[in-house]
Amino acid sequence: MNVVSSPLYELALKVGGYLGLFIVSILGNLIPFVPVPYLAVVFVYSAVLSYNPLLTGIVSGLGGAVGKLVVYWTGRGASKLIVTVVGGGERLEAFKKLLGDYGALAAFLFAATPSPDDIVMLVLGMIRYDPLKFLVATALGKIVISLVVAYGGWAISEALSPLGVTVSIVVSLALLVVISAVIFLVDWVKVLEIVSVEGWRGVVETLRRGQWRSLLVHGRSTFSPQQRLEE
Repeated sequence: MNVVSSPLYELALKVGGYLGLFIVSILGNLIPFVPVPYLAVVFVYSAVLSYNPLLTGIVSGLGGAVGKLVVYWTGRGASKLIVTVVGGGERLEAFKKLLGDYGALAAFLFAATPSPDDIVMLVLGMIRYDPLKFLVATALGKIVISLVVAYGGWAISEALSPLGVTVSIVVSLALLVVISAVIFLVDWVKVLEIVSVEGWRGVVETLRRGQWRSLLVHGRSTFSPQQRLEE
């Protein structure tokens, strides 16, 4: 999809300025299990439209947190329905035990990484985790990832500025496509599972062995983290 002609980008421009970005960031985090590339708009704001990357990251992060708060209340108000629709009741119970007293940390970490975080946000709602702690942790996490994207776009724009506006825009959009592909094609839950057992060395080892397909969303893991340790 051409980001510059996408509905999200057009909505941001129609509303205008940081308010448009705020609304787009809410919508990008509002619907559980439906990936919406709102970070692409964050990138374009700083790389192409030359908005302040600090304000861009903060505004987008706050908008993303508001969207996830809706997901949280969805989990809190419809826990039985979610288990029925999503399935995997055992997995949800495992998440409840795993989160325990670390709900804020989990919310921050999943919000600050390009991992699919909806399952964690829903479970935190289902276990009635403190909504204020949830909102603060999620906002901080979303601000972190939005700042990374915004400053990344700004840095690329600055580096390419001597080449001219047209070349800068084309290269920036090309890099955005690559970054978006990495974010949405990689199964970040699998990556985090490996990291939790083996550290980042385990991810590097997986790539070195040519098992990179096991890290994709639809990939099949040849070895589990535990199996690799047993080797």
